[in-house]
Amino acid sequence: MKRLAIFGFGLIGASIAAAVRKAEPKIHLIAIDLPKAVSSQQVRALTDEQIDSTNRARVQSAVADAELCVLAAPVAVIRAELPVLLEAAEVITDCGSTKRSICAAVSGLPRERYFVPGHPMAGGPEGGAARARADLFQQQTWLLCPENSEPEALARVERLLALVGAKSVHLSVEAHDRAVAYTSHAPQLVASALSVLATRAGALPAAGPAYRGTTRSAGGAEIMWRDIFAANADEISVVLRELSNELERVATGLEASPADLGAALSLLEQARSARGK
Repeated sequence: MKRLAIFGFGLIGASIAAAVRKAEPKIHLIAIDLPKAVSSQQVRALTDEQIDSTNRARVQSAVADAELCVLAAPVAVIRAELPVLLEAAEVITDCGSTKRSICAAVSGLPRERYFVPGHPMAGGPEGGAARARADLFQQQTWLLCPENSEPEALARVERLLALVGAKSVHLSVEAHDRAVAYTSHAPQLVASALSVLATRAGALPAAGPAYRGTTRSAGGAEIMWRDIFAANADEISVVLRELSNELERVATGLEASPADLGAALSLLEQARSARGK
């Protein structure tokens, strides 16, 4: 690969640039974002070329000249940009946290098969290019949903993943959205709820490593999570109902006199078993 365009320079986009720069310094890296982002010291240090995303002619030209374009923006931005950029790009992948609504945006388009839906399972509680890490994706799972993608398009994306040290896992679009509802989207709400409740109860002086680990991701940025919740609302609601039912059984047992610990201890046992798999 000689030229890589990255649209969106938050933590993920900037970390892709940092990882590629470290692994293969000769690749020409193109940053595309709003003027404030691409003019920042961090982005200029990581890339060879910086393009204002409102300059549509220059964006389309840069994307057309790159062997691969990565969309590392919020879900709503990806949905809006993808059909337009796909007209010019050789191959596009994305980093969106949901896949069904994004894939629907290009369904039936002539170049649909040159889009490889993707989602790196890496990040941090706080975003921004200033927190970019070249090792962010090392040995981390990167989900791909290539069921409708051309083999060569998939091969290009797989080469990028190998370059940044990620491990690819293939899922269908539907399976992806269902899985991340359990592993990412519902946990964001659970962590946030626990953080709010503990604060409200004045319990923070007693917070230790377990609490800090559980609530590490609490309070995610609305600009990102609004889109995710809207796009994956049905799957997230299923997970929250299931979680509510599990906790209700535990609470009912603990409310008994004497307390019935069966449901609570059974849940711990099942969790230990699941963790060992």
